[in-house]
Amino acid sequence: MKLKNKIENNMVYFYTIILSLVPAVTLYWTSGVPIQHAYLSWITIAFMIGILVISINSFTKSKQKVGVIVAAISIAFFYFGNFLQLISSISVALGIIQEKLVLENSIVLPVVFFISWSILWIVITRIIIRSDSLTQKCDYYLSVVSIILLVFMVSGIGLKINVTSKNKKLIESIVLNNSELDPYADIGHTSYDNENTPDIYYLIFDGFGGSNTLLKYYDTDILYFIQQLEKRGVYVATESKSNYSMTISSLPSSLNMNYWDELARNEIKDIGWIPVIPLLHDNLVSNYLHNREYDLVTFPSGFWPTEDFRTDMKISPLIYLNEYQENLLMYTPVPRIFPSILYDNHRNRINFTLNSLKNIKNEERPIFVFAHIITPHPPFIFDGEGNPVHPQRPFNHFDADTYRKLGGTTAEYQEMYSDQLNYIFSVILEMIDEILLESESPPILIIQGDHGPRSMVSDSLYEEKNLDERFSIMNAYYFPDKDYSSLYPSITPVNTFRVILNKYFDENLPLLPDKNYFSIIYHPYEFIEVTEILK
Repeated sequence: MKLKNKIENNMVYFYTIILSLVPAVTLYWTSGVPIQHAYLSWITIAFMIGILVISINSFTKSKQKVGVIVAAISIAFFYFGNFLQLISSISVALGIIQEKLVLENSIVLPVVFFISWSILWIVITRIIIRSDSLTQKCDYYLSVVSIILLVFMVSGIGLKINVTSKNKKLIESIVLNNSELDPYADIGHTSYDNENTPDIYYLIFDGFGGSNTLLKYYDTDILYFIQQLEKRGVYVATESKSNYSMTISSLPSSLNMNYWDELARNEIKDIGWIPVIPLLHDNLVSNYLHNREYDLVTFPSGFWPTEDFRTDMKISPLIYLNEYQENLLMYTPVPRIFPSILYDNHRNRINFTLNSLKNIKNEERPIFVFAHIITPHPPFIFDGEGNPVHPQRPFNHFDADTYRKLGGTTAEYQEMYSDQLNYIFSVILEMIDEILLESESPPILIIQGDHGPRSMVSDSLYEEKNLDERFSIMNAYYFPDKDYSSLYPSITPVNTFRVILNKYFDENLPLLPDKNYFSIIYHPYEFIEVTEILK
């Protein structure tokens, strides 16, 4: 009897926590994010709900009423985004609005909806807790429903972990049996001078376009910036283009020094883009340098595929939200009530990375620094002087046609991109000066765009027009001896580390033809070669 009473008294904690976790676990199921990015959020939610139950119980001694009250608060808060999407779908079906995003990504309408939504739940809760019989029924049904939800949640988590593990093993087996991506196919084990190996900084500025594109479409002349780079001994490949049209395609290519379009086309085209992640996290360049006694240094990017590299030192802000946590917060009213919170988080993460790059110290071993910095790519959070900018729409990372669907325009994109880029110019020059000043011996610096800006292109269909905007990139190199005879104006990222390993590690890797492949976000492995179109 005592055990039964104890279970009944504590059931309120169980079902309120389970109800609160459903949106968070659902987001985990439907996104590609690994579980290590999500579980701390689940623990935090459970802790907060437990505290809320204890607090309300101190005023209302009936555990059943406490459960109903906390359940109502949880549903109103954590399910806000789900019901907003439902209202959007109904509005589209009735012809009230043309696009779901019109309602979901506005500022004023969701706030009005939340106020109405909150009043509704306050009224419902008051009606229930005034009736003991209604309270008992709600308590019973919430307990039963939470047990069913728990079974589904645990099963879903286990299934996703299992599928993710199988996909990882699949891609690893394909890589090991594919000569083009075999880590030991081209690279030998030649001797080199380990005492004089330079530090290497591989800095990816997301969406950083090349000079011709910026002048043609963005009315931004970066001649002065290029002159300042050259004044510092930097080589700028002024005709460079990305090998692939998206980050998730481009970086696996540059960090494995090879193309993988055939691999994708023949082996993993129907699995989705997530299986390619092992090519990023356990890439050939990092492994090669780690085996040569380099320490690997990384930073949080706000884009989870580039956050989980095998690393010896991950430098992070003390407090920041990862991509999963940002998306989870979007399911709540918080970003609508405090529109700047996620923009501030993103801005602080970028500033932290840019400032920290200047002061990395590691005197014992050489370092390989990889930083994926999501700028000048949207969201646009800096003006030309580096002052904060708060776009008047909910936080998102989207560009291309999705940027326009969310209320942006091509003209706005180009203007705000140019302003943000002008600020980044000054930051990069200052960063180069600081790194060169603080380094005991000159490092190798690579400043590269993973793809170009995308103010006029589509993420959902192939268009030959404006491909040059999408592929044109900044691609700049600083070598300690300033001998750039191995570089050329149209070099693409796939050859970046082939040149560096040949020059500084006495390898003999052939340079690959510079090719360009387009794909859309919904079919990332269905590549279309556009090399000839871009010439």
